[in-house]
Amino acid sequence: MFYQIQDDLEPITLDEYDKGILTFGVITLQELEECYEKFGFARITVLECKHDTHQVHGEIEVYEDYHFGIITGIDTRHFIQVEDRIGIYIKKNLFLIVVIEDQDDSMRLELFESLKHLNLAKVSLERVVYGFLERLIFDNYSGLEQIEKEISTHEDKINDNKLSRNFNYEITGIRKRLLLLNNYYEQLIVIGEELEENAIDIFKDENLRYFKLFTDRVNRLSNNTRMLQDYCVHVRDAYNAQLDYNLNNIMKMFTVVTTIFLPLTLIVGWYGMNFKYMPELSWKYGYLFVIIISIIVAVICIIYFKKKKFL
Repeated sequence: MFYQIQDDLEPITLDEYDKGILTFGVITLQELEECYEKFGFARITVLECKHDTHQVHGEIEVYEDYHFGIITGIDTRHFIQVEDRIGIYIKKNLFLIVVIEDQDDSMRLELFESLKHLNLAKVSLERVVYGFLERLIFDNYSGLEQIEKEISTHEDKINDNKLSRNFNYEITGIRKRLLLLNNYYEQLIVIGEELEENAIDIFKDENLRYFKLFTDRVNRLSNNTRMLQDYCVHVRDAYNAQLDYNLNNIMKMFTVVTTIFLPLTLIVGWYGMNFKYMPELSWKYGYLFVIIISIIVAVICIIYFKKKKFL
């Protein structure tokens, strides 16, 4: 569907398209096949839209009089899988979105939502494009805050020595989400920088600030994402350190017990030899004497270990 923007949105047919009036459209791949020649788009761009890929590494290319790019979107509420993929064409007075994959129709809804915040009587091509791109990162800060809380919860459990058996699985899931999200931001940064450069001079110089503003915002989101990735590494190292600490405590306890029983084992072995002339064997209090000696040795060892803070 195509719309002209003057004082209001006016639906038009392809035959009513006027190059002198700001126009945007949301079309399918089939509709792109029917109209790409009318707009002067290269056939190769149509083939790129049809190419089946789900990599989050979109880019934007510069042609003679228009920009063409692929944007791969993700569900920023769960960000665990690729959700949407669109092609965008930006030409003088024309912004065209080609829906390649969009199960919930979110891309079209985001575009119309962005237009609600514009003064259509004074709107420009740059402002329309910026409004749409800005909607792609609209609620991402809250998503990053939620991830930060998840990581912080794991850190608190580590500090309280309440280690989860599923920690490695959970922290790996968070790191994968952050990696996917960072790749998502990288593609948006590339798109923002390319549009800001205005290589084919289809934007007004005074309006290029919109693309700089968008790029700066995405850069901040990307920096926050990398910070959370570092935070994940720190928490994982803290988890491994806590495991090592607990293991060292167990080994220390075994060492103390072994050290206490070592002299007792020596006493048992000594009096277990049963030599003929060992006086304690025939002494009335020999058995009690060995018991008392063993207790004294054990107590001395325990006092020593406590003094050295081994216990």
